[in-house]
Amino acid sequence: MTLVRSAIAMVGPLAAALFLTPTFVQAKAPGFIEDSSLTLNTRQWYSHEIGRKNTYFTAQTAEGPRKVRDRTAWVQGLKLDYVSGFTQGMVGVGLDLSAYAAVALERSKLATAGGSNRVLVNKDGDVVGDWSKIGVAALKFKLSESVVKVGRQQVRTPVMGYSDTRTLPASFDGISLDSHEVEGLTIKAGRFDKASPRTGAGTQDLTPSFGTRLVASDWIAYAGADYLAKTGWRASGYVSRFEDIWDRQYVGLGQTFIGLSMSTDVQLDVYNTQSSGRQLAGRIDQQAYGLSITPTYKNHTLKFGFQQIKGDEYFDYVGESNAITLPNTMLSYYNGPNERSFQVNYINDFTAYGVPGFKTILWYIKGWGIDGSHYEGGPNGIYGSVLKQQDESHYEVGTFVSYVVQSGRLKGANLLSGYAWHRASENQIEGNLEEFRLIVNMPFKIF
Repeated sequence: MTLVRSAIAMVGPLAAALFLTPTFVQAKAPGFIEDSSLTLNTRQWYSHEIGRKNTYFTAQTAEGPRKVRDRTAWVQGLKLDYVSGFTQGMVGVGLDLSAYAAVALERSKLATAGGSNRVLVNKDGDVVGDWSKIGVAALKFKLSESVVKVGRQQVRTPVMGYSDTRTLPASFDGISLDSHEVEGLTIKAGRFDKASPRTGAGTQDLTPSFGTRLVASDWIAYAGADYLAKTGWRASGYVSRFEDIWDRQYVGLGQTFIGLSMSTDVQLDVYNTQSSGRQLAGRIDQQAYGLSITPTYKNHTLKFGFQQIKGDEYFDYVGESNAITLPNTMLSYYNGPNERSFQVNYINDFTAYGVPGFKTILWYIKGWGIDGSHYEGGPNGIYGSVLKQQDESHYEVGTFVSYVVQSGRLKGANLLSGYAWHRASENQIEGNLEEFRLIVNMPFKIF
């Protein structure tokens, strides 16, 4: 697609132009050491899943594979983050460096039942007791209000972003640009060729999240911008190419309307995805739409989410990226072929009751009309499993509580805990699950 090629081809020259633009801003920078920080973040992740009805997990035992109803993950994660300032001069130079380590606190083959993507296990199903890696290692270059990073890093955009939904976050190897030269406007671009997964050391090829992980792409690149007007309107536009798999465009529009006693936020998200290049994942022709309406009155927030997938395959994204900016993404993604879904979500902020930092959330999401019976991906199609999905449906109900310490030596420490129920028809992929989670984050600022 011409638009995608033009935008991606622009990334290199744009970065070069920013470096060649005369500026004296960096001469006033605090300095590489003076503006640096070192923080130790600890995260304890615990989850207990229960399979219901026709849903089981598979544990490897001495007697062979065994179906079980329960699966437990309990892992302690450590993340040491060093973020430097920038050297003084026309072009500031800095360094981001993070060391990750994980220790499995539950190591039973039977209890962990294969590990899923929560616990690292070997090919025999044994839990890897501990592992470590360099999670982030990126040189950064700053000119005026623009930063280019080269190396292993983490970015967030609607078409490419790292996932931080397990004990440790994912990261990607490549180059990125983040520019704030114009007030209210943020320009982002990047190109990545490897992923460092959430659960595991080393790197892996870039693959789709759904279908099959046997298909891999050489790289993904993106370019786009976010704009926030003084009137409160916000807009985002991005294009991306997952080489030889798909081209994707994203548009987002939003505004918060403020009345006398309440405010209402409205957000629209639209994706268009078409297979491209050698079509390694088969033919793809899909659009995804999301609309959220979120009124807030005092400490009460009520969110209504409407979402639709138009296409005979899953709305997919790069593995470990979680790049899906659609409203109905909770325990399930509601991204099945031709799926429609609705959400109602209630958040209560207990600051109004004298407990700052404490919040509760309760939600219900229903997805229906899942139909992949007309899928025609061609000889390379990876979503063949949707062919048996016809008029499938599912729903979930969940409740979570969260607390963030507001002051003192433990300021910033936070806890998230809750329970979610998911029920599905026969061929819907997530199945019938219940899950309890407890996640405790403790940051310690060293300097």
